[in-house]
Amino acid sequence: MALDYYLTIQNLNDEIEPNQVLESLASVFTLQTNPLSNLLMGVGLTVNVFKDDEDSLFDSAYADICVAFRIDKFEDYETGMNTMLKMVIWFMSYFKGDMIFSFDGEQTIFQRIEAQLRLNDAPEFWVSSAPAMPNWTSAHSGSFYKPQRA
Repeated sequence: MALDYYLTIQNLNDEIEPNQVLESLASVFTLQTNPLSNLLMGVGLTVNVFKDDEDSLFDSAYADICVAFRIDKFEDYETGMNTMLKMVIWFMSYFKGDMIFSFDGEQTIFQRIEAQLRLNDAPEFWVSSAPAMPNWTSAHSGSFYKPQRA
């Protein structure tokens, strides 16, 4: 069983090509390419990048780019989550357009629209019973943490 996350990126001027993104990810994050499926494989996660031919989430004339992350729930879960979050930060710094990061394609974790970052502000999203986010502890370093209810 796995957890699916999606990062949808506005493809300004149709400049982003999925194969170029896959190649960059493979080199920056030392991921392996599955020769049969062209998916990227890492410890605890699988990554795919494709053009989403559905209606653009950003009312763009060009197809959005979708980065699909599949996190293994039972093997190397924390490593997969950490790698995915590092990739999302990389995407945010590398691509300047709007983007939406979601769990299972339905529950928005954050969105960056017109250079404004908005986190999901539903309190129940951030409590420990939420399956979408990792259980961050003091053993983790970095800027990600799990807010606790006051």
